[in-house]
Amino acid sequence: MTTRKKTTPKEETAQPLSRKDFINSVIKKRQKNKFLSEHQEDYYNILKTNQITIASGPAGVGKSYIAMKAAVDLLIDPDNSYEKIIIVRPAVEAEEKLGALPGNLEEKLDPYIFPSYYLLNKIIGKEAREKLKDAEIIEVFALAYMRGMNIDNSILIFEEAQNSTPNQMKLLLTRIGYNSKFFISGDLEQTDRYKDKKQSGLYDALQRFKNISDIGVYDFRNAKNVRNPLISKILAEYEENRD
Repeated sequence: MTTRKKTTPKEETAQPLSRKDFINSVIKKRQKNKFLSEHQEDYYNILKTNQITIASGPAGVGKSYIAMKAAVDLLIDPDNSYEKIIIVRPAVEAEEKLGALPGNLEEKLDPYIFPSYYLLNKIIGKEAREKLKDAEIIEVFALAYMRGMNIDNSILIFEEAQNSTPNQMKLLLTRIGYNSKFFISGDLEQTDRYKDKKQSGLYDALQRFKNISDIGVYDFRNAKNVRNPLISKILAEYEENRD
């Protein structure tokens, strides 16, 4: 004769964790809202206000960090429906044709996505980032393979956008679904694809959407460098001696 194990009232009422509860159970380390410049705080607020934000500015002003921090803050907030962070970068060296690199698609993309992982490790810790990645709460997409997708309930981060074509930018922007935000940024002065920055998908988008509601446009051109001061000197030297 088999005996049935008695359950306690606590066990009977226990419910599976919601996606938001799981996220908050994983993310123990959290960065406080500490801004190193007024530009960073302005950018953070624009990211949280608009469905799509498109930004341009030089290295060292904190574009990437603030975007990732805003994405994490939205992800852990129980009062919204964002359940995922999606990271997209253009694989310029491979011209979006990743077959020449070893490994599966995710492994091919890892060298391009590493800067985003580095920021996430700083903000929430490596262990939490890996757990969220395993649970497909943090995902990596190849821009070349996004046709036909609709991105719902997610925050998508697209960096190095100066290396996208106008058609690629159009493809990306038209993937936005319901309850999603897109954070798009790049540096028009450091494009690896174009001699004329006006050919860039980022430049094209900045011009097209600067007066469209629900799309925020932000220019870090005159923002304070918050990293090593030497960066400003290096950029100035390149600007002065441009071919």
